[in-house]
Amino acid sequence: MKTKMLTTLMLLSAVLTVRGAAQIATGPELSYTYSALRTNAPVGGCGCFWASGGSVEMAVPLWRHLSSVAEFSGEHAGSIPGNSGTSLSLISALAGVRLTRPVNKKLVPFAQGLIGVVHAFDSYFPGSSGPTTSATSFALAAGGGIDVAISPLWLVRPVQVEYQFMQLPNNEGNEQHDIRLSAGIVFRLSRNSSRN
Repeated sequence: MKTKMLTTLMLLSAVLTVRGAAQIATGPELSYTYSALRTNAPVGGCGCFWASGGSVEMAVPLWRHLSSVAEFSGEHAGSIPGNSGTSLSLISALAGVRLTRPVNKKLVPFAQGLIGVVHAFDSYFPGSSGPTTSATSFALAAGGGIDVAISPLWLVRPVQVEYQFMQLPNNEGNEQHDIRLSAGIVFRLSRNSSRN
């Protein structure tokens, strides 16, 4: 059931992205960010740790202040507290919708919601047939940030904060509730962005 729902939502996001790109010839944006993911181990306590990495994101205007967004990201932690030096690597592919509400031509706050999949590897994941070193699950991210224009084509993203939910196996509910902090740069692929 979850797989069918996830597939349907991902297809809908892809259709909206293609539709938006076809209807609006100008305005897409490409962003590159550094990200830090705050999570915990062992489960049930807070042997909290940070995983660091980055993301690339494409936003395509749909209508007025709405854009479709596709994001690919990855984070890595070299040593998880309480797990004998086990590492953790994550790669995720998410898509969804962003709402922007420009304050002026320089300041552009936004909020977004994304869903997709996360693949975790180089770690320890319990399972019914024994532990494995990798796992894949549903993931979602919701949050927002602000972009600051420094030229007609370039923006700086000083802060982006998101709640991230995953369902990787962990013998304790198989859920992760994380916070991700990001900062980076944004490149407008056209001067005629709908965010002006």
